[in-house]
Amino acid sequence: MTDQAGKIATTIIAHLKSQGQLELLGPVVDILRSSDAYKNSQNRVVVTSAVALDSAEIKQIGNYLKSSIGVDYDLVKKVDPLLVAGFTLQVNDTFIDASVLGKINMVQNQLTAKE
Repeated sequence: MTDQAGKIATTIIAHLKSQGQLELLGPVVDILRSSDAYKNSQNRVVVTSAVALDSAEIKQIGNYLKSSIGVDYDLVKKVDPLLVAGFTLQVNDTFIDASVLGKINMVQNQLTAKE
């Protein structure tokens, strides 16, 4: 879930709770799931890379996703030089980090956890 989606969900839940109407959460979720925005987001993958990917690399990622998951995705390309090298994929609620920055953060977290 994106940060923005998390904030929206938290706000909706807090509001329903404050009004004593948490039983409305199910119908709210049903309405959101039936929206065009939600349906369109289900077939979109955000590919963030350290450098711009060429069309052949994007096609290769798309083909891999199709063969692995069995679904055609629209790929949204983003560039974030902070990744150093590699890429990340945001597929629905799944985040895949194959970047150097992700590896550095993982090692840092492991070292911090041992202290």
